[in-house]
Amino acid sequence: MELPRNIKTFLQKLPLKDMRGEDIFVAVVFFLAQGSEDVEIEIRQVQKNWSKVLLGKAYNGAFAYRAQGRVHPSESGRVCLTEEGVSYIQDLLGEVPAFATTLLIFKQGNTHTFDKFLRALLKKAAQSVEIADTYVASSLFDTLLDETPATIPIRFVYGKDTGGFATRAARFAKQYRFQAKESKQFHDRFLIFWRNLEECAMTGGRREKFVSG
Repeated sequence: MELPRNIKTFLQKLPLKDMRGEDIFVAVVFFLAQGSEDVEIEIRQVQKNWSKVLLGKAYNGAFAYRAQGRVHPSESGRVCLTEEGVSYIQDLLGEVPAFATTLLIFKQGNTHTFDKFLRALLKKAAQSVEIADTYVASSLFDTLLDETPATIPIRFVYGKDTGGFATRAARFAKQYRFQAKESKQFHDRFLIFWRNLEECAMTGGRREKFVSG
């Protein structure tokens, strides 16, 4: 991938206002490493290239720790990109064509990793979010749904409330554009979120499968 030579030009291609400090940390590492997982970058170089004026926030040493998973500490004071970090920035840059289809497999026990992945997707929704889930509970609002921007419509169809979902849904709808409906006409899990009118990402089947396209 050919990146701009100037880091300011590169960063301006990203949705900086929607990115947390650790997300921007990954972006700066990505630029310095030119998108390669094989290049080690000194953390002090990230700090040196950090512009508070451009990024809207001061550098914080905790960003490197919170970015783990997308970057990997190779030795004292150095990090390198992980495959997840490369994919994250490429997605923000629009390097993946809208018509491409990707299958990601999550092992059955990696529920925390899968939830983190879903939270990142929901946070990027720009048009709408549509969800169908057979079994739901009130915990969904704290673990996933509140990552969705409050201005984005969420339509949720569910089969069985296993604990407090309907009550929390009413409270959630006072702050978010949220609609929920009970239905017995399906038996699966689906998530569709629209980043623009041409793109969507969908999860279907059991928790360990994800399809993007």
